[in-house]
Amino acid sequence: MFTKEFLLQIIEQNMVDIIGIIILFFFGKAGLRFIVKKLEKTVDDGNDSHVSKKEQRMETLGGLIINTGNVIIYGVLFLMILSLFGIDITPILASAGVLGLAIGFGTQSLVKDIVSGLFILIENQYGIGDEIKLGSFEGKVLRMTIRSTVLKDKEGRTFYIPNGSIKDVINKSQ
Repeated sequence: MFTKEFLLQIIEQNMVDIIGIIILFFFGKAGLRFIVKKLEKTVDDGNDSHVSKKEQRMETLGGLIINTGNVIIYGVLFLMILSLFGIDITPILASAGVLGLAIGFGTQSLVKDIVSGLFILIENQYGIGDEIKLGSFEGKVLRMTIRSTVLKDKEGRTFYIPNGSIKDVINKSQ
């Protein structure tokens, strides 16, 4: 599809843009790490003997910030690379907007999970390592994502609970 000569020609013609894309990629990744480190530093209480609730919450929010930032960085870089190859990205962006709207209507439960997950994180209802009870599920929080909570009970069973289905929370660690 793309010959070696064609790719070399694209690189020669767009060397400044390619260098700009590479710089943008590294600055974006470094910026994400800087933001998360700054946030971690603001919640660090200086006590290394235990992990505080704030630090657990920051760990969860830091992961969310990094994942969201990575999706944005890779998406922008992908579109920039497409434009280097002479592909008009305007229809792609317009289609993405319309597709996003259609997907939004079709994935209401996913949106509910995400919104509920944001409120769980913002309100600090529980964090990684807490012993909690969510409805009929009880255990230690192994992982929290924007969409779901993962619990492990005393018998070693792992439960994946969508955040949108969480109605009542009992936090035994707070």
